[in-house]
Amino acid sequence: RALILGLATAWHRYDADARAGRWSRSDMFCRMDYPVMDLAGRTLGLIGYGDLGRRVATLAEALGMTVRVAASLRPGADNSGRVPMQTLLGEADVISLHCPLTDATEKMVNRDFLAAMKPGAFVINTARGGLVDEPALAQALRSGRLGGAALDVLSQEPPAADHPLLAADIPNLIITPHSAWVSRECRQRLLDGVTGNIRAWQAGRPTNVVNGVQSA
Repeated sequence: RALILGLATAWHRYDADARAGRWSRSDMFCRMDYPVMDLAGRTLGLIGYGDLGRRVATLAEALGMTVRVAASLRPGADNSGRVPMQTLLGEADVISLHCPLTDATEKMVNRDFLAAMKPGAFVINTARGGLVDEPALAQALRSGRLGGAALDVLSQEPPAADHPLLAADIPNLIITPHSAWVSRECRQRLLDGVTGNIRAWQAGRPTNVVNGVQSA
């Protein structure tokens, strides 16, 4: 949610202006150089609707957003209440990725995906960097058709210094270094989950069983 708010309020651009002295030189009390989007009444499109996707949906609804969920790509998935991907791309003001990286989803955010999105919309990726065709995203941002993007993951981590999304001329792009999970509390929950799985297995009550195989 923080990355959505960051793009919607252009905080990264206004912060850079303030630090460069532009606010100090302003002849009025505020600056309105960059567009700011009210999220209430906007549509959030979710691709992936597991635990994290559901939590994001709850937070978005608290902001007054309408939430739509893309139909799953998994064969045989129950898609009741979901919408086709092309429909979602044309309607959503914000697309947020919460799906795993598989053969079917690798570079799903490509040139065609971006061209099908609503003009001025945002892309948020806190899932896996490989979901995004990064040169295509850079071009969509430079063209101005895409309103902005916020990423906490890249396909290569740490990225090379000449990574296509680290270029200085790409507008309205927020990149954080895979840090969305690094709070002490979050890391403790991860450890608690692992130890809980081990103890459950030792007690003969395995958890997180997928296709007959326990997952830690």
